[in-house]
Amino acid sequence: MNTERAFQTTTVRLPKGVYEQAKAVVKRGSAEASSINDFLVEAVQDKLRQLREKEIDAAFAGMADDSEYRQSAIEMAQSFEKSDWEAYQASEAAQNAPTKPKTRSAKAKTR
Repeated sequence: MNTERAFQTTTVRLPKGVYEQAKAVVKRGSAEASSINDFLVEAVQDKLRQLREKEIDAAFAGMADDSEYRQSAIEMAQSFEKSDWEAYQASEAAQNAPTKPKTRSAKAKTR
């Protein structure tokens, strides 16, 4: 299996001030990037991640206005009410159960 990453070479024009700031960060020995190339790759990856999250958030936001989805979610929650309540009660009982004091074994007593 080939584990090498495929790369695409491209030319990017940056405003001089942006380039100088990025270069200064790399020169300071930032743990974020060891070269201008790494810095730019990480910046693009961060931006792509932000855009994906924004798209996902927008898709979920649409669910708030979807009356069919809301009704389905309510029905599903109601179908789990009994088991949720039983799980809660079991958890509370386990947390509030008295703990037994540790007893010493006969072997430990003879020492």
